[in-house]
Amino acid sequence: MNTPTEATTTTAPGPGREPRTLVAALLARAAGPDANRPVVTALDASGDTLETLNPVELDLCARQLAAALREIGTAGDRVIVPALPGLDFHIGFLGCLYAGMIAVPVPAFRTAARGGTTTRAERLSAICGDCDPCAVLVSTQEDADEADAELLPGVRWIAVRRPDRPRPDGAALPDPVALDPAATALLQYTSGSTGDPRGVVVRHGNLVANQIAMRDACEVEPTTTIVSWLPFFHDMGLCTAVVLPLVSGASTVTMEPATFVRDPRVWLRAIAAEDDVFTAAPDFAYDMCVNRVPAEERAAIDLSTWRVAVNGSEPVRAATQRRFAEAFRLSLFREEVFSPGFGLAECTLLVSVSPSLEPVVAAYYDRDALAEGKAVPTADTAAGVELVGCGPVADGIRVAVVDPATRQALADRVVGEIWVDSPGNCGGYWGREEESAEVFAARLAGTEDTTGPSYVRTGDLGFVDGGQLFITGRIKDVLIIGGENYFPQDAEAVAVAAHPAFAQQRAAAWPLHEDDRGVAVVVETTVRDPEVLATAVRAAGIAVAKVLPTAVSVYAVPRNKVPRTTSGKIRRRACAEQMRSGQLPPLAQWSSVRKDGAA
Repeated sequence: MNTPTEATTTTAPGPGREPRTLVAALLARAAGPDANRPVVTALDASGDTLETLNPVELDLCARQLAAALREIGTAGDRVIVPALPGLDFHIGFLGCLYAGMIAVPVPAFRTAARGGTTTRAERLSAICGDCDPCAVLVSTQEDADEADAELLPGVRWIAVRRPDRPRPDGAALPDPVALDPAATALLQYTSGSTGDPRGVVVRHGNLVANQIAMRDACEVEPTTTIVSWLPFFHDMGLCTAVVLPLVSGASTVTMEPATFVRDPRVWLRAIAAEDDVFTAAPDFAYDMCVNRVPAEERAAIDLSTWRVAVNGSEPVRAATQRRFAEAFRLSLFREEVFSPGFGLAECTLLVSVSPSLEPVVAAYYDRDALAEGKAVPTADTAAGVELVGCGPVADGIRVAVVDPATRQALADRVVGEIWVDSPGNCGGYWGREEESAEVFAARLAGTEDTTGPSYVRTGDLGFVDGGQLFITGRIKDVLIIGGENYFPQDAEAVAVAAHPAFAQQRAAAWPLHEDDRGVAVVVETTVRDPEVLATAVRAAGIAVAKVLPTAVSVYAVPRNKVPRTTSGKIRRRACAEQMRSGQLPPLAQWSSVRKDGAA
């Protein structure tokens, strides 16, 4: 799993041939008719152009860095690639691949920070301990000279920008490993516990095959511009802003995630400045645009050229999409631009996505039937849960909805675990053979001893209806009440909608006791008035109690206090632990559980 194999391709693909690795794709771009057209542009915090590189320049920068890396390591060594500013991440990531080394994307690395001082530092330390890197990339030689050597003893700090270095011999670089689809390209560390990181082994062929599927599903062409603020260390950010443009011939415009958070208008104006735009973002980003862009400014932003707005990475809410479409109707935005999708790092990224410019599929399903594992459409919205279809499965990908206990494939409209067989299925978790076999080599009942397909177990629950893949939740987060399954997202949505103090906020729900005695729901709020909060938590508790046949406790906490993963997903178990330990004190609370523990 960790040893690169002998290269099978040594040149860039010829005319009309698909590239087999990302390096081959860049070589083809650098030798092609658009070699002098910008391939990637970085914007500053105001939305002005910071730097632009064409394929020839990007190829040269990657070769220069690869030559420096090969002076201190060999093919197969791991290199930490932090979320560097401007276009330094693109150069750093591709330079690792050119050198035949394994890139390890991580959040911004503060070289002066001491390990263990923050949650981020602890996570970075754990990642480095897991993958044993030979180097950490920084932007300039000055950054390398000022790096704290004690932070990672024995690890070299290498500058991405090396203008004094002459162009290396083209015959020596890229390394043959960079042109081998079966070789490991990167370790994608998944979101989760900071103390137990898992590095998904992503091969060169996985990257290209997966994003060719995205290219074809969303019709991303050389005339398309990809506009992204997503963090590069996350699978969706890496694929959207680095991999997809190279395999599709498109160009990309990027900005820092902090730029979007500080002012979403920068993202929207960058979209308005281009023709035929593709974007991808999590659900919360569209809510943030509505909340942070004044109504009087929306008409001045022309979004008519926005063709694909992939919505993924966290649960997709129909209400969010309707709210955004209504708010930006004056900006000429069309709701059918939304393309809900589903994916995960273990499959590189993409599994399913809705075709562009087609109406989003959303429907209500009976809540009680879902608890029994059946997806039954209903016209009674009060008794139903609104779910958004995440599109058909992409070409070349096969999905099975499976009973996780029996490993039997299930029929349409039956809820089960989603299993995926695709060219994007990765090589396992770095150094975790037993866990890798369980997650990456699953087989349906009755096929264990055959040569039939093996699947990646996603851990996500869902069903297929009318060719659309619907996601209902995570196996580990399911609320089991009276022997039936209820989904925390349902309780969270009901709590958030119960009172204006909780509108457009995040929530987390989990079992209050392990012995099936109640559910806790934490809801964020910006309100501080005690009387208003007392009314709000009571309203939320009563509303949740109407949809869950168990005792309910509701807690209001300050905004942005519910723990999330790096991709914005709610960390329900971490939230429960923080509540129990007193790390997350509530502003107000209400409970239907008596002090003696009875409901």
